[in-house]
Amino acid sequence: MHRTLLLLIPLLLAQSTHAVTVHVYIYGGQADALLYVNGSLIYVNGNQTVNVPNSTLQVYVESPLQYRVFVNGVESDNLSLNPWTSDTINITVRPILYQLNVTVKGPGTLSLRFPNSTQVKVNESASLQVQEGTLITIVAIPKPGYSVGNWSNGFVGNEVWYLVYNDTNITVYFVKSPQTSRTVPAVSYSGLGLLAVLGGVYWFTRRR
Repeated sequence: MHRTLLLLIPLLLAQSTHAVTVHVYIYGGQADALLYVNGSLIYVNGNQTVNVPNSTLQVYVESPLQYRVFVNGVESDNLSLNPWTSDTINITVRPILYQLNVTVKGPGTLSLRFPNSTQVKVNESASLQVQEGTLITIVAIPKPGYSVGNWSNGFVGNEVWYLVYNDTNITVYFVKSPQTSRTVPAVSYSGLGLLAVLGGVYWFTRRR
């Protein structure tokens, strides 16, 4: 029995200091990972295989954009793992999406232009999922005889910009344009009299 224990002790010590191979996979977008173990840092910015000591592994994930971060299915950018029981680290980054509801009231349409040159035309209403931080150009196009009355969000003008940062409802109201009164040019009777005199002089000199 004692001899068996003496044989197991070196094996246990070797296992405790043995390096473990860990496979790191990054899905969904750009992200950087820092693996901290035993006072050392390992930098990972893509699918990579690394060797780490068989000790508690701290995983820190950072994304350049406002993304939700999941490490092995847990939503967290800072997670402790045991590499001996889990030799795979799956890092998934997902964009934060917000609901954008756009409504058109009255004769006209809206054109939503996104930074990637995509355009969405809205005749009555549309509901879109838009990534946080997206700057949208919204162009109001009234039908002939109509103009933009107002926007629900206090926007002004036919072309506005909106930065997505939460769930939002945007409504534009098209109204009939006010009729412009036609002004009749004033008649100058003195000018007409002078023209008649000049015409008479011209006719008299022609006859002579």
